Amino acid sequence: MKMRHVIWDWNGTLVDDAWLCVEIVNELLARRGLAPTTPCKYREVFGFPLRTYYQRVGFDLEREDFAAMGDEFNFLYSQRLYESRLRKGACEVLDALGRNGIEQSLLSASNEIDLEAMVAHYGVRSHFVAVAGVDNGLGEGKIERGHRHLAELNYRADEVLLVGDTLHDIEVAAALGVHCVLLPSGHQSRRRLELGECTVVDELFAVAALLGLQGDIHD
Repeated sequence: MKMRHVIWDWNGTLVDDAWLCVEIVNELLARRGLAPTTPCKYREVFGFPLRTYYQRVGFDLEREDFAAMGDEFNFLYSQRLYESRLRKGACEVLDALGRNGIEQSLLSASNEIDLEAMVAHYGVRSHFVAVAGVDNGLGEGKIERGHRHLAELNYRADEVLLVGDTLHDIEVAAALGVHCVLLPSGHQSRRRLELGECTVVDELFAVAALLGLQGDIHD
Protein backbone atom coordinates (compact mmCIF):
# COMPACT_ATOMS: atom_id res chain seq x y z
CA MET A 1 0.00 0.00 0.00
CA LYS A 2 1.32 3.43 -0.95
CA MET A 3 -0.66 5.68 1.34
CA ARG A 4 0.07 9.31 2.17
CA HIS A 5 -2.28 9.60 5.14
CA VAL A 6 -3.57 7.18 7.78
CA ILE A 7 -6.77 7.88 9.69
CA TRP A 8 -6.75 5.91 12.93
CA ASP A 9 -9.74 4.89 14.98
CA TRP A 10 -9.07 5.22 18.72
CA ASN A 11 -11.03 2.87 21.01
CA GLY A 12 -9.99 -0.71 20.39
CA THR A 13 -7.59 0.26 17.61
CA LEU A 14 -4.89 2.27 19.36
CA VAL A 15 -6.11 1.85 22.94
CA ASP A 16 -6.99 -1.56 24.41
CA ASP A 17 -10.27 -0.89 26.22
CA ALA A 18 -12.66 -3.71 25.24
CA TRP A 19 -12.14 -5.45 28.59
CA LEU A 20 -13.11 -2.23 30.39
CA CYS A 21 -16.27 -1.85 28.31
CA VAL A 22 -17.28 -5.41 29.24
CA GLU A 23 -16.80 -4.67 32.94
CA ILE A 24 -18.82 -1.46 32.75
CA VAL A 25 -21.70 -2.94 30.77
CA ASN A 26 -21.83 -5.78 33.29
CA GLU A 27 -22.13 -3.23 36.07
CA LEU A 28 -25.08 -1.65 34.26
CA LEU A 29 -26.68 -5.06 33.77
CA ALA A 30 -26.19 -5.95 37.44
CA ARG A 31 -27.86 -2.71 38.53
CA ARG A 32 -30.95 -3.88 36.65
CA GLY A 33 -30.85 -7.47 37.83
CA LEU A 34 -29.91 -8.72 34.36
CA ALA A 35 -27.51 -11.51 33.47
CA PRO A 36 -23.92 -10.42 32.74
CA THR A 37 -22.32 -10.75 29.36
CA THR A 38 -18.98 -12.45 28.67
CA PRO A 39 -16.03 -11.22 26.59
CA CYS A 40 -16.93 -13.83 23.96
CA LYS A 41 -20.58 -12.79 23.75
CA TYR A 42 -19.61 -9.12 23.81
CA ARG A 43 -17.43 -9.60 20.72
CA GLU A 44 -20.40 -11.17 18.93
CA VAL A 45 -23.01 -8.51 19.77
CA PHE A 46 -21.10 -5.22 19.99
CA GLY A 47 -21.55 -2.86 17.09
CA PHE A 48 -23.15 0.30 15.74
CA PRO A 49 -25.66 1.74 16.14
CA LEU A 50 -25.13 1.41 19.88
CA ARG A 51 -28.88 1.23 20.49
CA THR A 52 -28.96 -2.14 18.70
CA TYR A 53 -25.96 -3.38 20.68
CA TYR A 54 -27.58 -2.44 24.01
CA GLN A 55 -30.67 -4.41 23.04
CA ARG A 56 -28.64 -7.43 21.99
CA VAL A 57 -26.69 -7.48 25.24
CA GLY A 58 -29.90 -7.59 27.25
CA PHE A 59 -31.27 -4.10 27.98
CA ASP A 60 -34.95 -3.30 27.44
CA LEU A 61 -34.96 0.01 25.59
CA GLU A 62 -38.73 -0.04 25.43
CA ARG A 63 -38.66 0.68 29.16
CA GLU A 64 -35.40 2.64 29.45
CA ASP A 65 -34.16 5.83 27.85
CA PHE A 66 -31.27 5.11 25.51
CA ALA A 67 -29.64 8.52 25.98
CA ALA A 68 -29.78 8.21 29.78
CA MET A 69 -28.19 4.77 29.59
CA GLY A 70 -25.47 6.16 27.36
CA ASP A 71 -24.80 8.88 29.93
CA GLU A 72 -24.61 6.25 32.67
CA PHE A 73 -22.10 4.20 30.71
CA ASN A 74 -20.00 7.24 29.82
CA PHE A 75 -19.90 8.40 33.45
CA LEU A 76 -18.60 5.02 34.62
CA TYR A 77 -16.12 4.93 31.74
CA SER A 78 -14.84 8.41 32.62
CA GLN A 79 -14.17 7.29 36.20
CA ARG A 80 -11.86 4.55 34.90
CA LEU A 81 -10.69 6.37 31.79
CA TYR A 82 -6.99 5.76 32.15
CA GLU A 83 -7.00 2.17 33.34
CA SER A 84 -6.63 1.01 29.74
CA ARG A 85 -3.29 0.98 27.94
CA LEU A 86 -2.19 1.64 24.40
CA ARG A 87 -2.15 -1.47 22.26
CA LYS A 88 1.15 -3.24 21.74
CA GLY A 89 3.17 -1.48 19.07
CA ALA A 90 1.10 1.71 19.03
CA CYS A 91 3.92 4.13 19.80
CA GLU A 92 6.42 2.32 17.58
CA VAL A 93 4.07 2.24 14.58
CA LEU A 94 2.99 5.86 15.00
CA ASP A 95 6.67 6.86 15.18
CA ALA A 96 7.56 4.83 12.07
CA LEU A 97 4.78 6.35 9.98
CA GLY A 98 5.78 9.84 11.01
CA ARG A 99 9.45 9.26 10.20
CA ASN A 100 8.49 8.06 6.74
CA GLY A 101 6.39 11.10 5.93
CA ILE A 102 2.98 9.47 6.30
CA GLU A 103 0.65 11.98 7.93
CA GLN A 104 -1.79 10.72 10.56
CA SER A 105 -5.04 11.75 12.19
CA LEU A 106 -7.75 10.33 14.44
CA LEU A 107 -11.42 9.73 13.65
CA SER A 108 -13.53 8.32 16.47
CA ALA A 109 -17.11 7.84 17.60
CA SER A 110 -15.98 9.18 20.98
CA ASN A 111 -16.93 12.68 22.03
CA GLU A 112 -14.30 15.02 20.59
CA ILE A 113 -13.57 16.85 23.86
CA ASP A 114 -13.05 13.55 25.70
CA LEU A 115 -10.99 12.21 22.81
CA GLU A 116 -8.58 15.15 22.93
CA ALA A 117 -8.11 14.58 26.67
CA MET A 118 -7.42 10.87 26.23
CA VAL A 119 -4.94 11.35 23.40
CA ALA A 120 -3.05 13.97 25.40
CA HIS A 121 -2.96 11.70 28.47
CA TYR A 122 -1.39 8.86 26.51
CA GLY A 123 1.27 11.17 25.10
CA VAL A 124 0.54 10.61 21.40
CA ARG A 125 -1.18 13.88 20.40
CA SER A 126 1.87 15.11 18.50
CA HIS A 127 1.52 12.27 15.99
CA PHE A 128 -1.81 13.57 14.66
CA VAL A 129 -2.47 16.60 12.50
CA ALA A 130 -6.10 16.47 13.61
CA VAL A 131 -8.30 14.71 16.17
CA ALA A 132 -11.90 14.30 15.01
CA GLY A 133 -14.62 13.02 17.31
CA VAL A 134 -18.38 13.36 17.46
CA ASP A 135 -20.42 15.88 19.43
CA ASN A 136 -22.43 13.39 21.51
CA GLY A 137 -21.96 10.51 23.92
CA LEU A 138 -23.96 7.95 21.94
CA GLY A 139 -21.38 7.02 19.30
CA GLU A 140 -23.48 8.61 16.55
CA GLY A 141 -22.31 10.55 13.53
CA LYS A 142 -18.90 9.04 12.70
CA ILE A 143 -19.63 8.95 8.97
CA GLU A 144 -20.78 12.57 8.91
CA ARG A 145 -17.77 13.64 10.97
CA GLY A 146 -15.55 11.61 8.67
CA HIS A 147 -16.76 13.51 5.61
CA ARG A 148 -15.87 16.83 7.22
CA HIS A 149 -12.55 15.44 8.41
CA LEU A 150 -11.56 14.13 4.98
CA ALA A 151 -12.53 17.43 3.36
CA GLU A 152 -10.06 19.17 5.67
CA LEU A 153 -7.21 16.88 4.62
CA ASN A 154 -5.21 17.75 1.53
CA TYR A 155 -5.32 14.25 0.05
CA ARG A 156 -7.28 12.31 -2.51
CA ALA A 157 -9.45 9.57 -1.01
CA ASP A 158 -7.35 6.86 -2.70
CA GLU A 159 -4.27 8.14 -0.84
CA VAL A 160 -5.89 7.58 2.56
CA LEU A 161 -6.04 4.45 4.72
CA LEU A 162 -8.50 4.09 7.61
CA VAL A 163 -7.44 1.67 10.34
CA GLY A 164 -10.22 0.51 12.65
CA ASP A 165 -11.54 -2.43 14.63
CA THR A 166 -15.25 -2.80 13.82
CA LEU A 167 -17.50 -3.42 10.84
CA HIS A 168 -18.70 0.16 11.24
CA ASP A 169 -15.22 1.29 10.22
CA ILE A 170 -15.74 -0.50 6.89
CA GLU A 171 -18.96 1.47 6.48
CA VAL A 172 -17.15 4.70 7.30
CA ALA A 173 -14.30 3.94 4.88
CA ALA A 174 -16.76 3.02 2.10
CA ALA A 175 -18.72 6.23 2.63
CA LEU A 176 -15.50 8.25 2.42
CA GLY A 177 -14.08 6.25 -0.49
CA VAL A 178 -10.84 5.43 1.38
CA HIS A 179 -8.99 2.16 1.93
CA CYS A 180 -9.58 0.19 5.13
CA VAL A 181 -7.73 -2.28 7.37
CA LEU A 182 -9.23 -3.84 10.51
CA LEU A 183 -7.74 -5.31 13.68
CA PRO A 184 -9.54 -7.78 15.97
CA SER A 185 -9.39 -5.87 19.22
CA GLY A 186 -11.83 -7.50 21.58
CA HIS A 187 -14.73 -5.29 20.53
CA GLN A 188 -15.60 -7.57 17.61
CA SER A 189 -14.39 -11.06 16.80
CA ARG A 190 -12.14 -11.82 13.86
CA ARG A 191 -14.92 -14.02 12.46
CA ARG A 192 -17.26 -11.04 12.28
CA LEU A 193 -14.64 -8.72 10.83
CA GLU A 194 -13.82 -11.18 8.06
CA LEU A 195 -17.47 -11.06 6.96
CA GLY A 196 -16.82 -7.49 5.92
CA GLU A 197 -14.56 -8.44 3.01
CA CYS A 198 -11.79 -6.19 4.25
CA THR A 199 -8.14 -6.83 5.06
CA VAL A 200 -7.90 -8.04 8.67
CA VAL A 201 -4.54 -8.13 10.47
CA ASP A 202 -3.75 -9.34 13.98
CA GLU A 203 -1.52 -6.55 15.27
CA LEU A 204 -0.48 -2.96 14.68
CA PHE A 205 2.94 -4.03 13.42
CA ALA A 206 1.14 -5.72 10.51
CA VAL A 207 -0.34 -2.36 9.53
CA ALA A 208 3.19 -0.99 9.25
CA ALA A 209 4.13 -4.01 7.15
CA LEU A 210 1.25 -3.33 4.75
CA LEU A 211 2.65 0.17 4.34
CA GLY A 212 6.11 -1.23 3.60
CA LEU A 213 7.60 -0.14 6.93
CA GLN A 214 8.21 -3.49 8.62
CA GLY A 215 11.96 -2.87 8.65
CA ASP A 216 11.64 0.58 10.17
CA ILE A 217 10.12 -0.18 13.56
CA HIS A 218 12.24 0.77 16.55
CA ASP A 219 11.42 -0.22 20.14
